[in-house]
Formats: sequence, C-alpha cells, structure tokens
Amino acid sequence: MTVPEFIEQLDHDREFRLQVAGEKYIHPLKPRFMKLDLDGRLKTLFTGKGIDFFYSHQVEAIDLIRQGEHVVLMTPTASGKSLAYNIPVLEAIMDDPHAQALYIFPLKGLEQDQLKNLIELSSELGIERGGAVYDGDTSAYQRKKIRDSLPNVIFTNPDMLHLALLPFHKKWDAFFSNLKYIVVDEIHSYRGVFGSHVGQVFRRLRRICDYYGTEPQVIAASATIANPDMLAAELFDLQFQVVSESGAPSSGKQFYFINPIESPYGMTTRLFVQCIKAGLRTIVFTKARKITELLYTWSLNAAPGFKDMISPYRAGFLPRERREIEARLFNGDLLGVISTSALELGVDIGGLDCCILCGYPGSVSSTWQRAGRVGRHGQESIVFLVAIQDALDHYFMRHSEEFFEKSHEAAVIDTGNRNILKKHIPCVAAELPLRLSDRFYNVPELLPVVDELSSEKKLSKSKRGEVWFPTDRRPHRHVGIRAVGERFLLVSESGRAIGELSGGRVFKEAFPGAIYLHRGRQHRIMDLDLNKKRAVCRPAKVQYYTHALSSEETEIIEEKKQTMFNRIRFSWGLLRITQQITGYEKKRIYDRKRISTHDLDMPEYIFETEGLWTIIDKKTESAIEEGRFDLAGTLHAVEHATIASMPLFALCDRSDIGGLSHTGFPDFGKPAIFIYDGHEGGVGLTKRALEIVGQWLEATVKIIAECPCTEGCPSCLQDPQCGNSNEPLDKHGALFLLKRWLKS
Repeated sequence: MTVPEFIEQLDHDREFRLQVAGEKYIHPLKPRFMKLDLDGRLKTLFTGKGIDFFYSHQVEAIDLIRQGEHVVLMTPTASGKSLAYNIPVLEAIMDDPHAQALYIFPLKGLEQDQLKNLIELSSELGIERGGAVYDGDTSAYQRKKIRDSLPNVIFTNPDMLHLALLPFHKKWDAFFSNLKYIVVDEIHSYRGVFGSHVGQVFRRLRRICDYYGTEPQVIAASATIANPDMLAAELFDLQFQVVSESGAPSSGKQFYFINPIESPYGMTTRLFVQCIKAGLRTIVFTKARKITELLYTWSLNAAPGFKDMISPYRAGFLPRERREIEARLFNGDLLGVISTSALELGVDIGGLDCCILCGYPGSVSSTWQRAGRVGRHGQESIVFLVAIQDALDHYFMRHSEEFFEKSHEAAVIDTGNRNILKKHIPCVAAELPLRLSDRFYNVPELLPVVDELSSEKKLSKSKRGEVWFPTDRRPHRHVGIRAVGERFLLVSESGRAIGELSGGRVFKEAFPGAIYLHRGRQHRIMDLDLNKKRAVCRPAKVQYYTHALSSEETEIIEEKKQTMFNRIRFSWGLLRITQQITGYEKKRIYDRKRISTHDLDMPEYIFETEGLWTIIDKKTESAIEEGRFDLAGTLHAVEHATIASMPLFALCDRSDIGGLSHTGFPDFGKPAIFIYDGHEGGVGLTKRALEIVGQWLEATVKIIAECPCTEGCPSCLQDPQCGNSNEPLDKHGALFLLKRWLKS
C-alpha cells in the first residue's frame, strides 16, 4: 500500500477520525541549486555521480568556510549538511596531504555513517587514509594503530575527546600540529549540563591546539533552534556566521495529532501494527526505555507473524546489536523499529514512510528532527503525534496549528557554571600548567575558584604563585561530562557495577526500597552508602513503581537581576536548595494507583543553583482569599504549571527544572513562588525564562484554562515528580493569579 492509499484508508476509519485533534499537510518543496567552483578532481568526482550543481545552502556555507569564517549550518534533516563540511576538508587534504580534521558527534555510533561517506569520497580522490573512528568502541589495538599511522580525519565524541585525546595530547602532537578543521555535528544536542561541560571541553581543545601552534576553523551543523550562532559562540568562545536558509527539496508530509480516547500506548501499538501490515516502513519514538520494550511486546502479541520484521532500539544495546539493527533498517530487512531518542540523531536509516511519536518529544526542534527520519528518499510520508498524559502534549492537541507557527526553542548552556568549572580546571592544569596569563581562561577572574581548588588539594601553586599544577595527574577520570555533582555507582550485592547516577538524582531514585530501572530490568535498592558513593541493589520483578516524597527549603544567596512585568517584580539569582526524601509511595504500573506509603529517614541533600522568584503582595494575597481560593493550592499549581510550560521556550525537559512555593517565605514573611534550575550551579534555564516572562505566563494560562478537567490533572497541573504527591492544587486559584499578573 502506498502512503496516499494508507491516508485514504485512515480517513475512512471512523474510530481513528474521532481521535484526530488536528492535521496538516506539509507541501513538498523544490530544490534551489547553485553552481560551485571546484578543483578539477572534485568536479570530475561529483560529475561522475551526476552532481553538477549543489543546494544553495551548501554553496553559501562552503564559500564562507573558504573565506576563513567559523560557520554554523542550520538546515533540516537530510538536507546534505555533511557535504558542506566534507568538501572544504577534502580540499584542504588535497592541498596538503598532512592536513588533519576532527569530526565530533554527540554519541557513539553516529560517526559510522559519516565515516562511510567520507571514505567513499576520499578513496575516489586517491586519499589512502581518509578517516577512522576513535571512540569507546575502538579496541586498544586499533587505537594504537590510529595514533601510529594518522588518518586525515578522526571521528570521535566529546567523551573521548575529554578522556583520551586531550589528557594524552603529547601522543597526538602530529595531529594537533596539523589540525585545520574542527567539525561539530548535531550541535543542538549540546545543551543544559551536557552542553555546559562540552563548552569546557571545547575550550580545552582550542587551548591544546594553541599550544601546538594551530587555530582550527570550526564548522558546526545543527537542527533548527532559536539561537544557533549564540550556542556555537558560547561553546567555542568564537564568532560564527549562520547559514539557515535551506535549498534542499523536501517531500510532502501528512501530520496527524492524535488525542487517544483510551490508552496512548494502545493507540500507538495499533497504529504501528496497521502501518506494518500495510507494508509501510515505520519508526516509533518513545520517551522511555521501558515503554520501548512494552510497545515491542504488545506489537508482537498483536501481530506475531512480524517477529522477524520489527525490533526495539535503545541505549543499553551492545554496539554490535545497534549496528545490526541500523543495517537491517537501511537495507529493508526490518519493516519497523521502536526506539527511544537514540535514533533521533544522525544515523541514516533509509527510506522510512511513517513516524509515530508516542508522546510529544518535549520540543518543536526534536519533533521535526524525529519527523525528518521519514520521507528522506523523496516519497510522501506520515507523522503521528499521539498525546500521553502531559501538559505540553495536550497543549498541542488543543493548538495543533500553533505547532507549525511556533518558533523553535533556544538551546541554553552556562559555561560559567561554578560546579562544572571546578571539575574542568584541574583537567586544564593537567593538560598544560595553568598560568595567570592563560589565553583561554581568565585566571585573575577565576582566582576564587582556583584558590578553592588549591585549599581542597586539587591544585598546587608554584613558589611565585603564578602557575598551578594538578595534584592528580589524571583528574579527567573523575569528571563525567553528561552529569553534574558527585557520581554514585549502582552495584549488585556481589559488587558488580551496573550503572551510575549523579548525586542529585541518587536521593530521588536510589533510596532504600526504590525500584530502579536499568536497561529495561527492575532492581530493588537494598542500601544507599553515602560514604562509599554507591547504591546496592538486587534484581526484582514487581508490578509497581516507587515515587519519592520529599520536603524542601529555599534560601536566597544573592539577587543578581530583576525584571518588572506589568508592575510585578521577578527576581533572579543564586539559591541554596535543601531537599530531604521523607518517604515513598508504591504505585501500580498500569493505572498509577497508590498501593502503600512508606517513611524514610534520609540525610538532607543541599546544593546551590540559579533560580527566579516572585513575592505575592498583600493586596494580591487578599484577593486570592476573597475569591475563596486556597492560597497554598494556588501557589503550588502556578509553580507546577510554569515548570510544565518552560520547555516551550528552552530546550529542556520538565525534570531539568525544580520549584517551591511558600505561603509565608521566612525571609519576606510573605507568600512566594520559586522556580530553579534542577542542576547544581544552574545551566541558564531560569535566566532564559526571565527574558520572556510575558510569553511564558500566557502559555501557562493556556495550558491550565483549556484543559477540560475540573480540579487539575496530569495534562495540566499534576507533576509526576512532585514530592508532595500533587497536594494541594487549586486550578481555579492558579488561573485567577496568572490572569491577574497578565492584566496588572
């Protein structure tokens, strides 16, 4: 069955039509070509492939790169971004056989696809050692072979750059001495904590290059975000030229917004099986590993004959398993795959026809990125967005047209995060001694951090006091760049390492009695040893999950900024958060009903972060009480709803943000609401919110007002992570307060 035939079949399906909350057909676009001046060998190579002209954005980017500019190329998935950086790199190698380039991808495995493309082009040009992958899956033998006989291009990821290339740069002196280009693909994925760490890694990379006398040009490629130039500039501390107008063609896409009458997972399974039975190659994206596995099981139950034609795909699979699934998808052996976000980026998985999103991915940018997995070979395609119980899902079910009009979110990082800086400065000093006159780190400005590290015996100062050395020769080993805070090890009772958690999460997810999911398997936490930084667990098989209950306190350390919106003051600055897990609930998996509640005696978890807050004046407090709204429930509901709407404006998850409401905050003696970055030191999310307060509050009102529930539900106010079991919540009071702010 063709895609148009399948769409016609759906349009005659009464049950399906009842659940369609919105739909839109995205018309195909024709390509816009331009001529590119090429070296004779390159011209012959591309002419032999039937390419005489290039897309306009490719030509624009290559011209800027040839002029020596740092470039960020932001065009849709499958628009040929890789050719725009491969051509300048190949030109450099043809001009100088010793020229080197470093290609950086956010995840292991993404390099394989790009390596294949580059090897194909370079071998046709007679370049013998075009490229090689150097990542965590590369054997020790292969690593030595790569170092001893350098290819022109090294493909790696930030983790490997941080742990293997920069600490051992003297083994790579020939590479860094000839490095002409740094290519960073999927730059939009460097956000939040990960992006803030990667910003430090990239600064260290430029510092090492400077030591070897090189200043490589940076070429970045991004999916569509609101601030590509700003993000690239913050990551590299360089100025970038943006190329964002795509000249690539795109096929027609039919979008459906599905608001399921019953279970969203049942609806997703049904759609997936229908697509597969129609012979349409389909990808399902889920928001959790567990849901990936469950949907796969339910699909097999519904259509056992397709056992060899569908597969799950998620983190936790061995590299060999992932490569095999990707290859089977590409060559057509697999008709369908159910994946977490692991397949959102980079990998070319061939001509898929249908994309089913089981839950809104959390951002417009990610939605388009996932939708870009289908219709890549010019064929018509379908995208289904199936709403789960979440505020943003239902926001777009009620405003599907807004999805297509809405600007993309900003990717936010904070390279000045003190906690992250403290982790990287010993690495900086281990790579090359840290000097007062360092070109890449403003040491006089960072002296408080440097002195603190010295007092903690992580740095030692020279006699003259102008140079610092690390006390640990390999501090890199203790720095995980995908998390912030201390790392805890998850181990079996026999002591076998299973995984790891950052300090902030361990209290909420690995308390004694918690059911912890790792690689699709349930584990019961038996003991949390804070001194040894480990949680001990044993395998479990239960029909419930656990939810932490907590108490929380906030202390304002310093107010740094404030903004007035309709005469309401919103402040932003440094906060100290004190959290304590006081107990937990057991809830049934299939209906989320509470089975039992258990008390815990856990130590406090204290961290500093950035946040914003606003104080409720006496007049507003009186108006809330006169309207017979519950003050505590009103503030708590506003806190939840503003957190839920934050991902509309910044690339983040709801879990990246925390909040607290007080009916009488001790410092003021007045009611107050606090919203803070849920990571130590902060990563710039609430700072972003301060810049768009009006839009933020308007979106929050829409989420609450348009939900048909009477008291607040998971689709508007209830937060699955709430430490107070979503009590109290006053939906009507929240609407009253938010509308009052907007009218003030």
